[in-house]
Amino acid sequence: MSMIAPPGRAFFRFAFPCRHREDPPVVDGNLRDWDSSYRVPPLLEVDGGSSFADLYMAWSDAGLWFAVQVKGKQSFRVDPRNHWQADSFEVWIDTRDVKDSHRANRYCHHFLFLPGGRGRQGSEPIGRQTSIDRAREQAPPCPEDALQVGLRRLKRSYQMEVFVPAEGLNGYRPREFDRIGFNYVLNDVDHGSQSWSVDRSPPFYSDPSRWGTAELR
Repeated sequence: MSMIAPPGRAFFRFAFPCRHREDPPVVDGNLRDWDSSYRVPPLLEVDGGSSFADLYMAWSDAGLWFAVQVKGKQSFRVDPRNHWQADSFEVWIDTRDVKDSHRANRYCHHFLFLPGGRGRQGSEPIGRQTSIDRAREQAPPCPEDALQVGLRRLKRSYQMEVFVPAEGLNGYRPREFDRIGFNYVLNDVDHGSQSWSVDRSPPFYSDPSRWGTAELR
């Protein structure tokens, strides 16, 4: 019988300070209004890997912002039906960060963002909430038009910015609950995948007890 072992990171609990933003960034795909103080620390080195992209994160009462910069691109491929086999950015959020269960609940969210796939030329980005496997209860759906996604494609890279509004995050009350469960996976046709606390190997990515923590500062 074959078994899938989780990455070494899954045996530790990681947390990082996620900074508050007084002035929200413009969600246009240009990362000029982000600096290193918002960067999510890379964890691939724990398993002997290296990062091919930078991820930034910030919060306010209005919601959560993310910014991604992927470098060294040779090609782009977007596949909304099999996004994990193409270029895509996935984020998991638990607005209560309660790590006492291996199955997601109504406070756990899974968002998917694609650097293309919409519009007449297929060049406009896509953002949507998706279900979490084996969840006890799915979070209420976030309207797709409430998610903001900005994309900037360059010759050998791309930049993407995302805003997830508070109304799309069930239980999000940052002044009361200042820790949220967090994980991400960046899928890339050139580089493979880059993840934070756990990768996309089932069932670990759908287990909120294995996600890390973003401390809202």
